[in-house]
Amino acid sequence: MRRIVCGLVCLALAVGASAGRASDAALPRLAGVPVAGFALATVTANGRLVARAEGGAELAPDGTILRPLLPETPMRVASVSKVVVALAILRLADRGQIDLDADASRALGRPLRNPAHPQVPVTIRMLLRHESSLSDAGGYAATLGTRLEDLLGPKAWSAAAPGTAFDYANLNSVMLATIVEMQTGLRFDQAAQALVLGPLGVQGCFNWSACPEGFAASGAVLYRKSADFGATWQPDGPWVPQVDSERPAGGCPVRLAPGAPCALDTYRPGTNGGLFAPQGGLRISVTELARLGQALLANRGGFLKAETHAALFRARAVARSGTGDETDPKLMRFWSEGGLHCFSGTGEAGADQPLSPRPMAGCGHLGEAYGLFSALVIDPASGTVHAWALTGSAEKPPPGQRSRFNALEEALAALAFE
Repeated sequence: MRRIVCGLVCLALAVGASAGRASDAALPRLAGVPVAGFALATVTANGRLVARAEGGAELAPDGTILRPLLPETPMRVASVSKVVVALAILRLADRGQIDLDADASRALGRPLRNPAHPQVPVTIRMLLRHESSLSDAGGYAATLGTRLEDLLGPKAWSAAAPGTAFDYANLNSVMLATIVEMQTGLRFDQAAQALVLGPLGVQGCFNWSACPEGFAASGAVLYRKSADFGATWQPDGPWVPQVDSERPAGGCPVRLAPGAPCALDTYRPGTNGGLFAPQGGLRISVTELARLGQALLANRGGFLKAETHAALFRARAVARSGTGDETDPKLMRFWSEGGLHCFSGTGEAGADQPLSPRPMAGCGHLGEAYGLFSALVIDPASGTVHAWALTGSAEKPPPGQRSRFNALEEALAALAFE
């Protein structure tokens, strides 16, 4: 088995060493594509943390590295953020403040019903497992002053009855974050620190808010060689910042309507927990992600009750797949009872196994946004944790050769598991 893995890793490195464009000479390559940078961190079965990084946390347009990317460099990790959301919810359940299998309307403080199925309750566990029938078709991003009700128009729901279909939707995380705010009386960014990051001893923050001193200044910029956020690409063109060239953007940790002041003191927790981007706005390094996974493996300090901890890693097949834009039935096959994306561990080609035929098991989450691709994979069976992140590429990532992951992610997974 080790020979197979070495073959994948050596291929990734050999292709990365091939000659490229002069402007990107200092940058690493994955699957033959110049990348802004990548970082990897692994916790081995004996508890040792191993990490590496290449490329830049900040680049000049021609690819010159202005500041190196380090394993400790925090960055926006996209949907891996949902792990923290799930953990905050589980902590509230352990306290007896919420019931995961009860009508979410109670904890949310207002009705939550699919208009097409008004008699069917939406439970908190349905929100965790993306089986709530919520949809991103109507949008989920909010500016300061946007109410949760403003996001729950007709397009916010699919035709399926709650509990009958799996549709990956960021709006689920917005609902969960609002529940956290309603139950704690804190803004979601503050509640995430109090419930999860602080108790686990992990450095991270949402939207660069409530960060340790100097944390934002050390953060990474995400890039693409695209001036229209990936709609078109210019492989021979400049590296274009996609997010976090200013941390936080405009000096405010939340989005604002044009001309509006950053008046966070006017925000009432529970108005809209999506304000701090629970679906993707966590800023954290791969080493801290790995440490978070390590703490969860050990259930450090009794962070979760024993049964809750077991449910966090208890994979269940998702319901039949819906038609949401981000729903991928070959990649998204299993979710845990506690809200983590779980991987089949079969080694099956063309599905959720980036190292096929070598199996990848465990639970965690994947992330993709603004040129970044990230992952956290926690495997209780082997006692290992893997975290990785790619901070941008010079061209649209080509499809993977082994799985539903793209070729750059497959190369990163090979390096991480080696």
